[in-house]
Amino acid sequence: MNNTLPVIIIFILTYAAIISEKVNRTVAAFIGALFLILFKVFTLNESIQFVNWETIGLLFGMFIIVTALSDAGFFTYLALVIAKMLKYSPTRIFLVFPIITFILSGFMDSITVMLFFATLTYELCRMLKIDPIPLVITEVLLANIGGSATLVGDPPNVILGLKLGFYFNDFVIHNGPIAIIAGAATLFYCYAVSKKSLVPKSHVSLKELSLMNPANAIKDLRQLKAALIAFGVAVLFLITHLYIEKYIHIPLSVPLAAMIPAFIMLIFLGKNAQKIIVKVDYEVILFFIGLFIVVGALEHTGVIKIFAGHLTDLFKDNHAGLISTLLWGSGIASGIVDNVPFALSMAYVLENIIKFAGVPALSIMVWATSLGCDIGGNFTPIGASANVVAYTTMEKTGHHIGWGRWLKLAIPSTIIALIISNTGIIIKLITGFY
Repeated sequence: MNNTLPVIIIFILTYAAIISEKVNRTVAAFIGALFLILFKVFTLNESIQFVNWETIGLLFGMFIIVTALSDAGFFTYLALVIAKMLKYSPTRIFLVFPIITFILSGFMDSITVMLFFATLTYELCRMLKIDPIPLVITEVLLANIGGSATLVGDPPNVILGLKLGFYFNDFVIHNGPIAIIAGAATLFYCYAVSKKSLVPKSHVSLKELSLMNPANAIKDLRQLKAALIAFGVAVLFLITHLYIEKYIHIPLSVPLAAMIPAFIMLIFLGKNAQKIIVKVDYEVILFFIGLFIVVGALEHTGVIKIFAGHLTDLFKDNHAGLISTLLWGSGIASGIVDNVPFALSMAYVLENIIKFAGVPALSIMVWATSLGCDIGGNFTPIGASANVVAYTTMEKTGHHIGWGRWLKLAIPSTIIALIISNTGIIIKLITGFY
């Protein structure tokens, strides 16, 4: 316990550096990890043991596949096809595009989804002569809510799921229905308060719209087909891997479910594999490794155990109060700090809470925390990485969203979504379905 104070100080300073965005978050995480080793909190070999390599493997595999899809022009093609099907109607686009980001973010990184949808939404809104900001914000809100529905949808779910032993089907069954209802309510609210912005400011050029051919967005058809097959196989493996292990006796773990189709795809693509590997977002993976070490130090020195003990004592005979606190606490915190480090910290807290007698099952606490982390990230422009991507993308186009406009649309809709999530979790507690 002699190392407790240095660990807490390093942890706080690392978080402060990440929140400030003055220092690259990967650099901040690794500096924190290096100082922990320097202060002999643990050795280098001991620090590596706190890295959850299953999480790293899953992210790496999915990143490769999504990068291949993105590089082939999949996202732009998909959005243009849908816009054409909707006959470029502003109302239809406002209602359907966020649903698409909701669905896509359930299976791939919402950062990638919003990187392309924000740019394309701006271009479409420019041609339709409507304000793009309400639609882009709504797309981000739905993307983050959609990410809460599955294991691979949002990084906090990957961390909580693989650290605590929950898999793809568990998240779909328990978080999925709640996410769908919360997403529908959010979309309805955003449309109700933004429909005035859907009126074109001037005459719309139908000729300009007709020139937008979705087929032109596809850069490499062979790569697109290979990536779609790999993506389909990865999702299939993630859904069925437990059954494959049980009945066929093949040790198909979660990271292998993503990495096997990803690397077979790279072999098939030949020389194109090099440009895909180079474009993979390694910064996120390195950030996770550094973060696992920093947060692992709190577990190593017993800080997490002390905090979990106090939280359990506070709600020892009030299970509804405990899970509601976990959901709203995670939600509010994720609106202020990056939800990835917060989720990792909470994974250790939940692991320790369950060791105390008289608390509800670990599973219901995981659902409450993951919904809070994922949905609460909507509160502010910096609450989740997808928010930052969309915000900066709009600034590059000359449209400054501003915190005021974001908060005006996001805070009420996020509170509504969290109320729905809280209600769903309480129903699970009462019925015992968790």
